[in-house]
Amino acid sequence: MSFKTLPTLMLCSLFLAGTGAAQEQTEAALYDRPLPENAVFLRWLGSKAMPQELRLATLPPASTDFHPLSAMHLEGATAGHYYSVVPGPDGQPRLIAEPQRGKKSKVHLILLNASPQPVRLVLAGKQAEVVKRTDAFASGGRMVNPVAAELAVLSDDGQQIGVVSVALRRGQNVTVLVDSEGVRLVENRFGAVLGE
Repeated sequence: MSFKTLPTLMLCSLFLAGTGAAQEQTEAALYDRPLPENAVFLRWLGSKAMPQELRLATLPPASTDFHPLSAMHLEGATAGHYYSVVPGPDGQPRLIAEPQRGKKSKVHLILLNASPQPVRLVLAGKQAEVVKRTDAFASGGRMVNPVAAELAVLSDDGQQIGVVSVALRRGQNVTVLVDSEGVRLVENRFGAVLGE
């Protein structure tokens, strides 16, 4: 290695270190206080009840935002994962684990099935499968490129349950929610950190 390349390498190292620190600061600025090291992300969709797996004294205000909290407050949770609370068929809250998130350069499209029947997500009018069969009270997902399209939710027998229009952009995560009210699109947003 020549003497001239040493300063260049040092500058590159400093730049990369600074970029990582800036990214951490930007990420931390998204929340009202620092994230727990073992954070999980939890939201309520159609239910404001406390699932039995959750160990918190109070619930957040009504919204569809994901709330970060320590995995120790959610029985069986894995750090870094996402969960949704939905009303079950008996009215009791059900906890659904969502697919792991992927590259930020793609769009994570999530099919959250809070209905009592299996469903799948297809391109409307084309039957091309976007998210494969997803069981009742479960979720499925797929990483896709940014696109504008109409998506249809179909039951096991091929009946159309509903249609949503999407215009997806990089870094965006969206959920197609299927529940007793029909089919709707929920953009993934973040709220306050829960717990102590």
